[in-house]
Amino acid sequence: MSTAAQVAANRANAQKSTGPTSEEGKAKSSANRLSHGFASNATIMPGEDPEEFKALLDSLVEEHQPATDTEQILVEKMATNQWLSLRAFRLQGYAFVAQSLKDEKFGIPKELSLLMRYHSTAERAFHRAHNELVKTQKERKKSEIGFVPQKAKQPPASQPKSIPITWVGPDSPSEPAAPDTKIVPETREFVKSAA
Repeated sequence: MSTAAQVAANRANAQKSTGPTSEEGKAKSSANRLSHGFASNATIMPGEDPEEFKALLDSLVEEHQPATDTEQILVEKMATNQWLSLRAFRLQGYAFVAQSLKDEKFGIPKELSLLMRYHSTAERAFHRAHNELVKTQKERKKSEIGFVPQKAKQPPASQPKSIPITWVGPDSPSEPAAPDTKIVPETREFVKSAA
């Protein structure tokens, strides 16, 4: 546990270090730990051409022609995730070049697994956004033409099939049926319908 003197010293030191005050210093410190840009809010990293990203976005907008804000957002997600995927792929190549410059031509760069994970994550996110865009556009087009899904046609209620019944009489034809035998009305109807 800290003593009262240590707490006071810590507070005094904290007042001396308030971070950068100039705009240049703030801009520089905002890029701290921006090594690969996958976990940051920055879409464009230093060294990347913003015009290439704009061309990618414009190409996707032209291809998918978003008509609503939601569709526009999904197209932008596709562009961003494709951009991140390309970045991860490019950085994988850089990692191998850096590894070979260290005279370890057959070694695997330690950053490779992380870059591969970012690459596959961006690929999956691209495809999720694309699938959602296609689904959203399909629903919008259905609503524009007034499409109302009908219930699937139900087969008619199944009626019992009549089965031909061969009436078999008593075992011996010479024996008439007993006169006191009564036939139930349901049986009589069944026999008539079967004949």
